[in-house]
Amino acid sequence: MPTVNAPVYSLNGGEVGDEALARLDLEGQQFAGSLYENALPRVIGSMTFRPGLEHITNIDFGQVQLLEHSYSGGSTFVPVLSNEALRVVKGDALISRVSVATTVTNGDFAAFTGWTNASTGTASASVSGGDLQLAGATQSRAWAKQTISVALADRDVEHALRLEVTRGPIKVRLGSTAGSDDLILEAILDDGVHSIAFTPTTASIFLELINEQPRLAIMSSCQIEAAGIMVLTTPWTSDDLEDNILRYKQNKDVLYIASGVYQQREIQRRGDASWGIQRYKVSDGPFVTSDGLVSLQPSALVGNITLTSNRDFFASTMIGKLFRLFQSGQTIDETFTSAPANGAFIRVAGVGVARRFNYSVSGTFSGTVRLQVSVDDGSGNPSAWTTLLSFAAAAATTYTDPDNNVVKFFRFALGSGDYTSGSIVTNLTYSGGSQSGIVRVTGYTSKTVASAEVLTRLYSTVATFEWDSSTWSDHDGWPAAVETFGGRLYWANVDLIHGSVPDAFRSFDDEVEGASAPIARSVNSSSARGVLWLLGLQRLIAGTDMSEISVKASSFDEPLTADSWFPVDASTRGCASIRAVKADKDGVFVQASGTGVFRISPDAQGVDYTSTDLLAMHEDLFDGSQVVDMAVQRRPDTVVWFVLANGEARALTYEPAEKVIAWSRVLTDGEFKSVSTSRGSNQDSVYFAVVRNGTQRLERLANLNDCKGGAINCVADGFTRFTGSPTTTFSVPQLDGLDVVVWADGAAVHDQDDLYTVASGQVVLETAASNVVIGLPYNARWRSTKLAYGAAGGTALFQRKKVSKLGLYLLDTVLDGLRVGKDFDTLRRFTTTKAGKPIVPGQLFQNFDADLMSISSDWDTDSRICIEQRAPYPFTAAALVLDTRTSG
Repeated sequence: MPTVNAPVYSLNGGEVGDEALARLDLEGQQFAGSLYENALPRVIGSMTFRPGLEHITNIDFGQVQLLEHSYSGGSTFVPVLSNEALRVVKGDALISRVSVATTVTNGDFAAFTGWTNASTGTASASVSGGDLQLAGATQSRAWAKQTISVALADRDVEHALRLEVTRGPIKVRLGSTAGSDDLILEAILDDGVHSIAFTPTTASIFLELINEQPRLAIMSSCQIEAAGIMVLTTPWTSDDLEDNILRYKQNKDVLYIASGVYQQREIQRRGDASWGIQRYKVSDGPFVTSDGLVSLQPSALVGNITLTSNRDFFASTMIGKLFRLFQSGQTIDETFTSAPANGAFIRVAGVGVARRFNYSVSGTFSGTVRLQVSVDDGSGNPSAWTTLLSFAAAAATTYTDPDNNVVKFFRFALGSGDYTSGSIVTNLTYSGGSQSGIVRVTGYTSKTVASAEVLTRLYSTVATFEWDSSTWSDHDGWPAAVETFGGRLYWANVDLIHGSVPDAFRSFDDEVEGASAPIARSVNSSSARGVLWLLGLQRLIAGTDMSEISVKASSFDEPLTADSWFPVDASTRGCASIRAVKADKDGVFVQASGTGVFRISPDAQGVDYTSTDLLAMHEDLFDGSQVVDMAVQRRPDTVVWFVLANGEARALTYEPAEKVIAWSRVLTDGEFKSVSTSRGSNQDSVYFAVVRNGTQRLERLANLNDCKGGAINCVADGFTRFTGSPTTTFSVPQLDGLDVVVWADGAAVHDQDDLYTVASGQVVLETAASNVVIGLPYNARWRSTKLAYGAAGGTALFQRKKVSKLGLYLLDTVLDGLRVGKDFDTLRRFTTTKAGKPIVPGQLFQNFDADLMSISSDWDTDSRICIEQRAPYPFTAAALVLDTRTSG
């Protein structure tokens, strides 16, 4: 009857499935278990009680999605999406506004009263149809301003200005003196909703709204936020959130969001309490070439125009679509009302009469306008400008440049001191050369007529068959995935991936040449759905429902460019429509079934990427339930968190370099709905949306350092912590009517043998306490794999055995909550003595190392060890020893 004291030096093997229990030949199987429930494996080798979940605030808004926003400052932010709404949790509460009496006169733009039109030149500011209309013009800007009174009681009180932009961009600034921006730093806002916090200190504040573009900008509302939670309008419905269509990537203080259904959005943080959501708008592409069958004719060269087609072409879904028109000849009209000012230029080339152009100066004015000339700087752009002619009165004639075969540029301009009064109207008309201009469709009139705004100047009003149109629109579809990689912003639309100009995330200008040219390339996917996610690892990885595609240049050291783009299938697992997450060089993604999880990582040679099944040892870990959300925590260990459709969660402790791929189950008295993480200084914050007792709450995983006993011990769920002067009464309204555990000043005054029922949202203690944690109970459970120790000949499998004694090396543990046994039906206290002396109830052992304790006298071919720890007591096991006796 062989006997062996079998050591298990590490408990970080994670849970394995029944089919893997006999794989005793595997290196890590000794350290695994057949159950890890609320018991988190640590990379260092220990197994610890899963930290409790701290109640932050109610987010009972229906279907929600928690976004991640990393910030190096002192605050933590969690953007919360719900049905067509965005709210933001800052620290421990939703960002809210207080009640103030300050108002913006006619902030709803029912009238222009209260506003001042401070526009320059021919630009104007007015109200029409309940909107502020800022009509910009070349060489002038549209400008509305207002002086706002602030009552004494509202000074030094945080306000927020809510601005709803229908068509941007619009510049806003707010200051304590006219023209200053000390309250709201000058910001450029695009189509969307923005709530910008400021704190006035003076009796009057000065608001300015400016459009500096030669086209119409529209704002529908500009008001002081009412009291209550800040809510910003979004396009995404509850169904969209449930279908997991959103993909996002943070760069600095902007979250870029793709959905495949709606135009891309930017969620912007302009300050801890200042947020906005606006359309991601690009003005220079990406473009595709037309078939040359439809002609487009603009009604004017600048401003807001109409486009007319020669046949049925336009559709209402084309609003927002870009058109780049290629035009023969060059015409420029410019009106000057201030100096200094520079007009647009024409480009002249050829010989003889081909270098002839017309110019004119008209209007009633006092001043001097100059016709200037420049030569090509070698890159196709003007170099230094010199004055060719000067005009102090009206003039009109033809000019022929004498320098044959020299590319030159001509423009009108005013220098400092050249302008006194009036309007100087100029014209340049050249029949030679060609130029292109870009317009954006703003409205649909008919199949042959559409409204548009000119983004870059047109040069002719003649119809043209030569034009390009933008790739993205409601008509053509929107990108479904986004990523930053190699200094570019990438968007994936079906099979096509577009990469921006490097370090210019809003530019897809195809006139940029060389390695910096934008990218528009296919990944050659065989999937009809196209790219479901992008991930920037050492390679750009694209996930589709058929394969995982690695996009490479000729080597890892070369950047991706339009000419160096080689997509290959790294694996053919296929992906579910849920975002992938990144951990250093590796990615983790959900397989197309929704119940498989794979790692995509560099292969053994480091030449390319390959995938590995992370559920190979436990294919049923998810119990057939699909993954609905996932996030990765990097400190203190790398843990990938998965939320399942059945309301449970799973945790993957992930450190391949240390051979740690360890799964555990995460259960609570409620249902998990969403998860996100946020970087922290000591430990990353992990947030869950949890439905408890019929209410959805935001809860944060407690730090491990707060779950080791002591004055504050956060081993409870939905808990609230209290610190301050000693008292007996504590308010926990979110736990009303529920049975709770209570940890007070270093001891459990109510544990699972003495639960407290919360009445009227309060807990009343018999003794006053200053450090208190109150929350719901939960348990951690661990069960060993099949034991195969102590056989005299060969394996101990299928031989009767018993584990008569057990030794545990424990850290930061209170033994009052610890139970052990051969199964979970026969658990008993691990021990009540140490070295023959009674253990004081509630005693915290920073380390516990004692004689082996008797466990069981039962013989069985499948003898196991089961361990359970009960909240609110802390528990960490670093190793165990099994006194195992085998019958043969």
